[in-house]
Amino acid sequence: MASGWREQYDRTAHARLTACVQALKHGFQADERHNTDRGWTFNLALFRIVFLGFVALPFARGMVWWTAYGMPLLPPTVWEPISFYRYLPLAVVTDAHLAHSLAVANVVLIGLALFGVSTRWALSLATVLSLYVFGLIENQGKVDHFHHVFWLMALLAIGPSGRFLSVDSIWLAVRNADSGRVESPIAEKAALLTLRSCWALLGLVYLFPGLAKLHSAMTQGWASPDNLRALLWQKWFELHLYQPAFVLPPRVDELPSALLGVAGTTTILFEVGFVVLVLFRRARPVLILAGLAFHVGNGYFLSIPFLHLMQAYPCLLDWTGLGRRLWRLGGQRRLIVLYDGGCRLCRRTLAVFRSIDLLDDLEPVDGLSGDQRRQQFPELSDTMPAHDLYTADGQSVAGGYDAYQNIASRLPLLCWAGPLMRWSLVARIGKNIYHRVADSRTCSIVDRPPRETTVARQRGTRLIFWVAATLIVSEAAVSSLELGYEVAAHHFGERHPLPQFLAKVSWRFTSWPFDEYPTFARPSEAEAEVWEAKTVLPTGREVTIAATSYQAVFGHSAKSWVIIQTTLAERNPERQRARSLEVIRSVWPFEPADVREAAVAVNVYHSRYNTRPPARAIEEKLLETFPKGMIVSKVDATGRPPGRREP
Repeated sequence: MASGWREQYDRTAHARLTACVQALKHGFQADERHNTDRGWTFNLALFRIVFLGFVALPFARGMVWWTAYGMPLLPPTVWEPISFYRYLPLAVVTDAHLAHSLAVANVVLIGLALFGVSTRWALSLATVLSLYVFGLIENQGKVDHFHHVFWLMALLAIGPSGRFLSVDSIWLAVRNADSGRVESPIAEKAALLTLRSCWALLGLVYLFPGLAKLHSAMTQGWASPDNLRALLWQKWFELHLYQPAFVLPPRVDELPSALLGVAGTTTILFEVGFVVLVLFRRARPVLILAGLAFHVGNGYFLSIPFLHLMQAYPCLLDWTGLGRRLWRLGGQRRLIVLYDGGCRLCRRTLAVFRSIDLLDDLEPVDGLSGDQRRQQFPELSDTMPAHDLYTADGQSVAGGYDAYQNIASRLPLLCWAGPLMRWSLVARIGKNIYHRVADSRTCSIVDRPPRETTVARQRGTRLIFWVAATLIVSEAAVSSLELGYEVAAHHFGERHPLPQFLAKVSWRFTSWPFDEYPTFARPSEAEAEVWEAKTVLPTGREVTIAATSYQAVFGHSAKSWVIIQTTLAERNPERQRARSLEVIRSVWPFEPADVREAAVAVNVYHSRYNTRPPARAIEEKLLETFPKGMIVSKVDATGRPPGRREP
């Protein structure tokens, strides 16, 4: 009896497990059911344009500016080469002229890829240059977390991102038309594989910080209201010191403790669950909204917007699938286009139209063939498609100029041209031009068999798989080092050999182009110790070095904080003194002119603050006093370091 009950239980459990696996498989494969390879390839092309135009190109232009005006000002002691830069001569890494030249070339290549000119080659070379140029800013002791920009550029380079909406796609359409094909083959599952790889990498950006917060919440109370308040205070204090014109945001630290606890728990659930849920079609819209709320909130309250990460979100949407559903809500059918298959000009025209047909709304049919769709229009004789192009939408048939007007109205990129073509003056001129071209065209077909593309498509898909797998595994391994360090440091202490080893390996070899994205998982305290420089005026009054000066040299507040804290942490008094002097000399030219002229010295303090707003000093310890003569000895009469170019 017991044996029978156990067998029944096992069968029921197996059936439930099988049903669960089938449901997961069905949900995972929803993207294949709701869109075609052609639609996903258009989605990838749209992402290429958005990502390169709004993320990669502006970032590359920023690097051109930084290599021209920021990099030459950095003092030598702040350079701490990481990753492969450690194996290059320091003189090469710090060579601003070389870096500027490479940054300019990178902008040109990204621009070519944006417009789709030799897309794969241009973007591949841009990815290689970005590996060096983008990483330069990581070598000053503070890692800026934009590594996913490089990963996504690499995936766009290796995937079929230039297959549509590019100069390459128009040229390919013309070549295929000359070979007798209006519809050129699409690489099977290549675009969807590329996009899924992008989704997985974005998920890893969240996963390991989420796991670190989860461990910290379980062992050290990270999600507790008191810790979250201290985290807010610490960040506000940093912004107060190093972000110009910082204004304290609404005091969310004064919210009820229950709400703060819910916010902390929700953050952990979002970060840990993103990497799995992003692979399921129905979950992605919810993740997009949650992610935007998460980053906008962090940007507003903590000045950590992660804009580059938000700007990668367009890859999560099925633009063409959504567009087709909205386009056909009114019951519109696909537009059948009847053309002369023996006319090279007709084939070229239809092939180019299809290369920008985002919503797959055109259905080309050879009007002189035995295609069953051709038989639906007995009112059209064989001589009519041989002379004019015709369109049919199930209700009406139009030919010649009117057919082109219908086609333009169906293409999102040309929808503006449809109404324009109806204007009487435009229509009169357009019909005149059309009839001249139609009457003078000669029909000829190149008797050339279509090229075999199956093997090339398979190889391309395999290459995408291996590149994506390399990126995903590498990032997971690097992030695991940070997670392992956090766990080991908590259980064994930071001085234990295991966390020391993990930290050394992580910093020395892996900080670029892979990254331990910031976890913010360590418990925060309501006090902070800082290095402070204050200008001494003749009256004895002291003026703290302005946040604008730090920003002009070091960039954002987080990098300034790390560089300043590294100066404070220097144990050797002589090296600390030398580093302090170099930092002051770097920021000095950007201090207000009246302060520089009146100054007699600069005092350096080791200060301790209570970070709860309004932050107040608890203790100050004078470390050094630098006379003005020591500071301006390397500054020219204009107040700027020699050799600095004007922006």
